[in-house]
Amino acid sequence: MAKTWKEIDEELLHMIREDEAVREALAQTGELYHGYHPAMEKVHLKHAKRLKEIIDDMGTFPTRDNVSEEAVVAALRLTLHAISWPEFMRAQEVTLQDLAKANKVPKQYVAFLIDRIRFYEGRKQVYATNKDWDENGIMKVSDVEDEEHLNERRATMDLEPLESLVVTPLTGEYHPPQPQKRYQEFIEWTHKTGWRTT
Repeated sequence: MAKTWKEIDEELLHMIREDEAVREALAQTGELYHGYHPAMEKVHLKHAKRLKEIIDDMGTFPTRDNVSEEAVVAALRLTLHAISWPEFMRAQEVTLQDLAKANKVPKQYVAFLIDRIRFYEGRKQVYATNKDWDENGIMKVSDVEDEEHLNERRATMDLEPLESLVVTPLTGEYHPPQPQKRYQEFIEWTHKTGWRTT
């Protein structure tokens, strides 16, 4: 028997709390910062599979019509965290763009999803929302298409203007000890998971 939207609302909030708890535990030990930790991936995949079941059972992604704003955001964040399941993230992209246009989900999270998919696929971002360490150990936003009109596009998705694509200069506090090795491992991961084929 399918759950009610009220029950789903509570379940989504529980899932995102579990996600945050695992992330915090790994951050405390420092394990979070050394590649994609298996414990984190396990939680992300478990939640994404459950979210897909909810979407299939209810016939729609959770929206402002069905659940609380907090639960909508939780569902969007769970989608963003399904990074080792490209098919799931890609499947939500078009649907969520339509829902964002209809004001049924927050636009900025859809911008995050569009950019995250492009980032993992090795394509230029649209809204410059995804950042990571590059091979030189600098935290920055990866390539963005049509930078001249970037802030105009960001405004359409309820995002603040972006002043610089460099987030952390080399003088910042933390940098990966082996940035080139980390970058190479990231590229290998994108092929292993199916984000990239070339």
